[in-house]
Amino acid sequence: MQEISTDVLNQNVRKGLTLNWSTQAILFCAIIIACIGLNTNSAPIVIGAMLISPLMGPIVGIGYALGNSNSGLLSRGARLFAAQFIIAVTGATIYFFISPLNAATDQLLARTEPTLWDVLIALFGGFAGVISSAKKDGGNVVPGVAIATALMPPLCTIGYGISHLNWPFVWGAGYLFLINAFFIALATAVGTIFFRIRSGERLNVSVKQEVIVLIVAIIVIIPSSISAYSIVQKSYVTAQLSQFVEDKLPDQYIAQQSVTGKTIQLTVIGTHLSDQKVKSLDRSLKVYHLDHYALSIKQLTRGNYITAKEFQNYMKQNNPQTTPAVNSQTPENKSLNQVQSDLVKQYPRQITNVLTGEVVDKANHKRQLIAIQLTSCGQKSRATIQATANKLAKANDVDAVIQFVQS
Repeated sequence: MQEISTDVLNQNVRKGLTLNWSTQAILFCAIIIACIGLNTNSAPIVIGAMLISPLMGPIVGIGYALGNSNSGLLSRGARLFAAQFIIAVTGATIYFFISPLNAATDQLLARTEPTLWDVLIALFGGFAGVISSAKKDGGNVVPGVAIATALMPPLCTIGYGISHLNWPFVWGAGYLFLINAFFIALATAVGTIFFRIRSGERLNVSVKQEVIVLIVAIIVIIPSSISAYSIVQKSYVTAQLSQFVEDKLPDQYIAQQSVTGKTIQLTVIGTHLSDQKVKSLDRSLKVYHLDHYALSIKQLTRGNYITAKEFQNYMKQNNPQTTPAVNSQTPENKSLNQVQSDLVKQYPRQITNVLTGEVVDKANHKRQLIAIQLTSCGQKSRATIQATANKLAKANDVDAVIQFVQS
């Protein structure tokens, strides 16, 4: 079993506190790579950037200095940390300012709402890092900690926020970076103190210093705890709502569902629900512990039909780039367009138009919606046309909901 040594820890920490141009050049390259990964929504690229980033060095150095009450080393680590922070944010800001891709990807959005889980990851990641640094052969633990705690992406997101003057992005990502850096340093300080006690060294950490660190930790952790509670609450509501929909609306296709404030909003396609039925559904929310929410149901159907106007309005509202028309040929929708074309060719006298759009069901799965507008002659052949539409969709590997449109 490998022995843990404070001397080894000291050597490894000091190696990471080297302030030279090559280290900073590597950091700049890493931040640009990470920005490209976030900008193109590519997780592997972001992970690669975190592997080559030298950001862990000064953070671990600050924690180690706190654990040893070494003001000189603390000052050195803080200067390097500040320099690297400025280099990283400046590089990210420049990149996103000139990048032609302006949309906030999922990878960027994921770094704007830190939670209590981020605190726990940083804390235990810090513990793993300091243990590894105290071993003669630490292996690949420190790079793993850098990936788990994700130090680079928040800095990239700060740069994105500055370049687009999006201050909520700056504050959210800045807070996430603060959480990661602070709790890695704190875990390193605690680990350093533990190793010193274990090796029989005399501690010189004052009670005042311990109290200050404790107070700062509490201040840093409170906002993330509130955010974590909100996420847990949201997950619970989503689970209860899914059960409610499954039990109470089995014959309805849920095109969209959302919770805004104290209102549950459902957009449904299917048999028309009467006002009395909607009120009954609203009252039944209590059974699912959702009685403090109000139910709002938007029906795209009238009787057994969806109106062409409501279908088009819905599609334009939820996907402005979708034009509901038979001739809307795009490379991404060749199979769907083939179904449209075949239907019109087979039933030229029965079908007026075929409208299409994309909907998201209650399980957040995307499906195509094919709405067939019939002539008066076509009303008599509705069952046959629906069977043909289902057969064509299956033959062209299209996962679609078939609905008839009423003018």
